[in-house]
Amino acid sequence: MRKILTIIIVLLAVFLIYLGFKDDKIYYLSLGDSLANGLNPYGSKDYGYTDYVKDYLNNKGILEVFVDDLVDNNKRATDIIREINDNVEINVNGKTKTIQNALIKADLITISLGMNDLLNNLNFNNDFSVNDLYDKLDQVSKDFEKLFDLMRTYCKEKIIFIGFYDPTFNPELNEFFEYANNKIKNIALSYDIEYIDTYNDFKTNKYFPNINSSYPNKEGYKLIADKIINLTE
Repeated sequence: MRKILTIIIVLLAVFLIYLGFKDDKIYYLSLGDSLANGLNPYGSKDYGYTDYVKDYLNNKGILEVFVDDLVDNNKRATDIIREINDNVEINVNGKTKTIQNALIKADLITISLGMNDLLNNLNFNNDFSVNDLYDKLDQVSKDFEKLFDLMRTYCKEKIIFIGFYDPTFNPELNEFFEYANNKIKNIALSYDIEYIDTYNDFKTNKYFPNINSSYPNKEGYKLIADKIINLTE
């Protein structure tokens, strides 16, 4: 009986020590293109979804570090694949680290990609058709699968992908964007990556005050951020 009691006390002590040292802080890594960069409808960097998420985590006192060193307006999946394979250096709180290190340490990763991937090297001439977009999506899908697989090699925690929307508000492209979202979503889910649908929310220009721009306003970015936050709670 005394031996059993001793074992229980030891296990309880170990558990209490674990609770005392358990790290509840969140290492937040943002990857992606102009959406991740918070580009506003007028072409300048503003308050994007990453800022809202970062502020939310910070206000809750659970933000350990925020890293967005590799976000770039022209980023594509192939660019991030290369950066991971090359293990490029990034700045983390004033210290030089590598992207593989950041992926391993990250508790939360958000990533937005798509438009640069789909539109790269497409010829918008008189012969252009929606079929060209479908053909390009087949190629892009393979790139995304490689990217998700590579990211999962290093990151075992929560990854959230922000899905496609139609910046042209062209009803003739509805079927394509629905298909594209479903295709990429299924690939993401197969790697246990959460997928946020922006297409249905951004079907109208409610969040796009500048009709000549493909970037949402602060309310649009806040909408994306709220969806991310809901997935982290």
